[in-house]
Amino acid sequence: MLAKTLPKRRRLRLVVLNDSARVLKMLCDWLQRQGHHCDTALLADMPQAHEEVGRFILKHRPDVVIYDVGMPYVSSWDLLEVIRTSPALQSQPFVITTPNKRKLEEAVGLTSALEIGGREEDLRRVSQAVEAAKAAAPKHM
Repeated sequence: MLAKTLPKRRRLRLVVLNDSARVLKMLCDWLQRQGHHCDTALLADMPQAHEEVGRFILKHRPDVVIYDVGMPYVSSWDLLEVIRTSPALQSQPFVITTPNKRKLEEAVGLTSALEIGGREEDLRRVSQAVEAAKAAAPKHM
């Protein structure tokens, strides 16, 4: 009997932005084991985040950006909105994560953010969201 082969997944280029070095490493280790390439940035290391985050994304030209909305939730969410609505990044696929979805939604309203706390189930959901975001992206990306 012939062995059944799984379809080969395309290696995606990802930009992962987070406030926590521990979460950044955990996410990237997981995603790299899934076969993806990660370019990472610690948001706390970007004092001029409004300019630096957009430049970082454009420099690395990812298939998908994974952006963590951390505390303070409102300013972190506002930064995300500025980045996502910039003309150069309007068609860029994003996956949004947060350490506390309930607190985020109390601050900014309902979101599609994924709460991640380090469980394997959380990491699987991020992987699935990355694949879905890439599949839904315009084909010219």
